[in-house]
This record gives sequence, structure tokens and C-alpha cells, in this order.
Amino acid sequence: MRRVVALTLAMLFFSSSAAIVNGQSEDKIILIEENIDYDGPFWYSVSCLKVSCPGLTIEINDISTNYSSENDHLLEWAGLLSSGASLTISSNSGISIEDISIQMIKVDEFSIVENEDLIDSIPSQGDQENYYTIITSDVCSLGNCDLEIKNYERQTEFIGILDNYSDKDSIKIGGEYGDVIEVSQLYGDQHLRVEVWHRNEQGKVLIDNDLLESGSSFLEYPEDYELWLRINSDSNKESYPYKFTIYRNNQSIEAPTGGELSVPWNHGEALTYHDSWYYESYIAKSDKNGDSILFKLGADTEVSLLCTSSNNNMIFEIFLIKHDTSIENISLENGLCPDMIVSDENTDAVEMRIKTEETGRWNISFNPIRKLDAGELSDAPESRWLIQPDERWTKIQLDSEITGSLHSSDNIDIYLIRILDQNGSRVYLNQLIKSEVNYTIQEIDQVTGLLVNTSNGETIVLPYGNHSFRIERRADQGIEIDYTFRLEYLGEYQEPEIEDYQDLSWMFDNFYKLIGVLFLTPLMIVIFWNRKAIINREKMTTDIQLHEMKRLIRIRERLSQQLNKNESKDEKIIDSALKQLGESPWNSINEVWGKPILTHMTEQIDICAWKIAENEKNLLLGIKAGNCDWEMAAMKIHFPEGAKLTITDVSPKHIFQDDEIFLDTMKKNSQIFIRISISGENANLGLQFSGLVNGEPLAAAPNKIIHW
Repeated sequence: MRRVVALTLAMLFFSSSAAIVNGQSEDKIILIEENIDYDGPFWYSVSCLKVSCPGLTIEINDISTNYSSENDHLLEWAGLLSSGASLTISSNSGISIEDISIQMIKVDEFSIVENEDLIDSIPSQGDQENYYTIITSDVCSLGNCDLEIKNYERQTEFIGILDNYSDKDSIKIGGEYGDVIEVSQLYGDQHLRVEVWHRNEQGKVLIDNDLLESGSSFLEYPEDYELWLRINSDSNKESYPYKFTIYRNNQSIEAPTGGELSVPWNHGEALTYHDSWYYESYIAKSDKNGDSILFKLGADTEVSLLCTSSNNNMIFEIFLIKHDTSIENISLENGLCPDMIVSDENTDAVEMRIKTEETGRWNISFNPIRKLDAGELSDAPESRWLIQPDERWTKIQLDSEITGSLHSSDNIDIYLIRILDQNGSRVYLNQLIKSEVNYTIQEIDQVTGLLVNTSNGETIVLPYGNHSFRIERRADQGIEIDYTFRLEYLGEYQEPEIEDYQDLSWMFDNFYKLIGVLFLTPLMIVIFWNRKAIINREKMTTDIQLHEMKRLIRIRERLSQQLNKNESKDEKIIDSALKQLGESPWNSINEVWGKPILTHMTEQIDICAWKIAENEKNLLLGIKAGNCDWEMAAMKIHFPEGAKLTITDVSPKHIFQDDEIFLDTMKKNSQIFIRISISGENANLGLQFSGLVNGEPLAAAPNKIIHW
């Protein structure tokens, strides 16, 4: 099989034309015409891509050589040329340049060329001369190079020539034990063979007598041996050039911090997409531990994954590394890579481990599926930190444009604002793109961690320390929302200077006295008119309290009367009674209805519960909100012991499902009463009230159990 690589035709010739020249018997078309601009080995092969190319001819004109050959299928020329030589490819009319394939060996400025004849045989163990050695090493890390690094700096292209059919070339390859040597791009005659040898002071061993059947060959540099290549040919042609490329993966500088890649990763911080989305390296058969890379992958993120290798024996293992250093194995049983990696809210990175039973190359590439939040491969958290923020919260750079998105199941993004001005900084929001989101700048107390001040985008002074920036969905769930903003920095806050003022308040003493008399006069008139009521105040208060208690007693009687009916309950009367309870003083209800069977009182919520009606199958719940609104409020009934009870009815009408009742929004300082009808017996039930307070989830769970 001919082992050659087709080169791009545009690189082959300085000029190409369709000029017609006179042949011996018919006109011909010049397909390629090229001037050779160097001295050295040259090999050229032209093959017909059609069934036949009539009149296909190659002409070489040199100082000492004038060569011409015609063949309808294949043309070749090999030898040494001098600068100024010319090459012409022509054919009969009807043949175009698209109908032929060109393959060649040509020296360029980066090629290493055999300058003197190399030794024919691998030296014996006793020979200690300095033999010709190809020394090369990749200068890039894990397949990623600086922009100024060229491909020829990573590998070596060697061009040699066999002077005659009996000539052979033996070449020593430099390296260290564990290095991987890739031999590729072998150009030359079909009779060319490449042998692989190991040599040391004890002897030499033939490892492979016909390398490079196709593509690339991967060789592990042996322990306590030298690596040699021996090129020979059984062709009877004279002066035949050959070319191959040598790449060396140096295991001593494979990892970013030096040394060989280890399992697990212990080479410093995880790699990030800022380093690269793509990584590659080589692994030797003797490396039983294998290679690994640690790639930064944040919470709730999706990335596509593509893993390839030079052989089918490589096994890829995938582990999610969590913030608490725990590890989750998400590898596939077949040892291949999944098409996608999905991280959870605790993910910090993904570790890829590669093992093999055959020396070869591996390639891994990542690609984001979702848009990045603030340029990080992580979804911004939905809640603030408890004590101190860590790397999960992306720090916003002031005066920098920030982009992100709320994906279909994402409702909130929280970012970190770090203020370094000792006196605090003045900042405000510049919403660059209008989006269906709400922005909130949140000032955090640096001692307690509590939220102390907010701004919807207006200028706010944030003191020194860590603060948060909240983005909340305003559009419907399931819609992806993009946002772009910038937090503008107005400079360090400066306390206003208080100048010395002269006290001139004495000039207004008479005015203040006059105004005081005018303001107090109406008050004195009102007191005079209501002097009897003020004197009899205690009696009036008692009358009001007595009236309120009678009203509450009537409400209780109406409610009990309706609930004791087995049929034809009037829901309007029940709802009206519960509504009047909600408008009554909270403390008065406890005095009239008796001691609750359950009481739970906190700064944010008060909860009381009574059994009502003779059959005691109805539960009355009173809920009073504190000084904050409760959004998405809900009451859940759970059963820690005994049988599970069933909610059969709720008044006033609220949506309920299984053991949870949805109450919607409770305004601050408001109170509601609900009647819950429960079926079942011999059980203990508990209550749990939950909702959002100031956008943060909050729950109240009385520790007392109700015996039913």
C-alpha cells in the first residue's frame, strides 16, 4: 500500500495555466508548471483520478537532468534537484487539474535534511560514538499553545534519501523512559519500510519491522534502552527520498505544574475554559495509573463532552467533585464519554481519568450548552451566603459589563459585590438591556450577615465588605431570559463637612411661643368638650370589651351550629364567621375561644389551633403575620406517628392537595382563620407553615404535636 499523504494543490505550484503546446502527434494542455527554488531531495507523484488520463506527462529539467515520462495512470520522479530546476505536468486535451492527484516530498525552511549519509545498521552494544539523533519535544501544555508558537516548533520533519537500493538509514530518537513518540506523515515509495529497534549496552532488539501501515504510530520510549528507527527499501531504484514527522510527548513536563499527569489530579487549581475548552495528551502502555485532568465546572451547568482516542482500548472515567470534597462517579459502563455532563448545585469541578492498555493519544473537548453567567461556567446561586461568600458567588467588577441568563428552571441569580473603599462606595445600576427581571442591590451587615438596606437600581452607598446583587425572574416559568447590566462606580463616599454656624435661634423665641399657643388652643377646646368621657374612660373601655366578647361568643355559636350539621351546611355563614374572626382583636379571641391546643409565636408569625364542633373532626387555625409580608404562604399537615389523616374540606375555600393548603400572600400584621375538616382517627399531627419573607424562604414549625 502506498504510504503517502496528499498535499493541498495550492501549495504545490507557483504557476498553473491552460496553455496549449505542440506535442509530437497532438496538442497538449499544461496542467502544472513549477520552478524549484532549493537544492536537495525531491519526490513527485502524479496519479490519475479517472479511468485513464491520455497523454499524462511529467517533465523535469535540471542542470544535469532532463527527464520526461508519459503514463495514462501514474507518474513518479525521485532524486536530487538544484535550485532553478523546473517541473511541468501536461496531458491531452479533455483532462483538467481536478482529474489528477499530486503527492510530493519537498524541502522547506523548517525541514531537517540528511546532510551526510547515515549509518546503515543499528550500532552494536560496544560502539559508543555520537550517532545522529533527532531531538524534539512539545513546547505546549496539554495541546494548548501560545499564539506565537508554530506547529513546526512542536514536532520535527525529517527528510532523508536512500542513495541506492542497498542504502539504509539508521536514526536515533532522543527521549526518556515513559515518553510517547509519534511517528507520522511518512512519504516515499511503496517499497519503503521503517523498522523500530531498542538498543543498550547489552544488545539490540528488533521491535517492529514494518512501522506505519497507515496513519500514525505511537511508541513508548523504553526503559534502559535507546530508541532507533531504521529506514530501508527493497526497490531497485536509485536515489530515493523519504520523509517522516517525529513528535515527542515529554512526560516530565506533561502536567501544567511539571511532571507526569497523575490520578487523582494533584497539579494545583482546576483547569478552566479560560485556559482552553480542548485538551490532549499521550499515555503509555506502562502507565497503569493513567492520566487525569480537573476541569472547573460550577453548579447547575450543562456542557457537551467529546472524547476521542487513537485506539479503542482507552477507558474514560468521569467524576463530579463537590464543594465538600466528596466525589460522585458518573462514568458509563462501556468506558466511553457521555454526550453531556449535567452538574448539580454542589458541583465544583469535573475530573476526567484516562486509562489504556495500548500506547496512544487522547483528546477531550468541552462546550457550553447554556449561556454563561458573568462569564463563569456555573449558574449563579439562588440564595445568599450564610457567613462568608466562597467561589460559588461570582464577584461583579464595578464599571464592567455583565451578561447572564435565567434558564427555563432558574428563578434567581445572586452575585457578590466586594467593596474595598474604607468609607464605602457609591454605586448605581445601569440596565444596558431591558429584561423581564427585577434587580436589587443589597447591603449586608458585615457582622450579623443580615440584610439592612436595598436599592432597585438607584444610587446607594455600600460600606466596606461583601454585599449582594439579586436578579429575580419577572416573566413566566419556562422562558429563558437574557440580561445585561453594569454597576456604575461613582467613587468613594465622602462624609459631608459640617461647618461652624452661629446660633440665631433666639431671634425666633417669640415666634415659637406664639405658634405653640395657637397649636395648643384646639387641643384644649377638644379636652374641654370631652371632659366627661375622659373622666369616665375606664367605664367606656369595659363596655367596649364586653361588646367585643359578646360578638365573639355569637360567632363561635354560629360556627359550631353549622359545623355540627351533617348535611346542608351553609358555607356562606361559615365563611362570614371566619372573616369576622380575622377582623377581631387577636388577644380577645383567645379569651373567648379558650386555650388553644397548639400555640406557636415568633417574631414573624403567630399560629394557634382549636378543635371545634362536637364531633371534634374540625380544626380551627388562626394565623397572624408579623411585620413582613409572607408570599406563597402554605400550611402543611404532617403525621409523625399513627395513621395518616385526610383533609376533606377547607373554609374559606383554598386550594389544597394531599396534606398541604395553599394560602397565597399574607400582608404584614394581617390575620386569617381557616377551618379544616379532617377524616380519620388515632393519629398525631403536626403543622408547618412556610413561605417567602423578603424573597428568602422561611418556615415555622411548632414543636408540639396534636393528638387526634
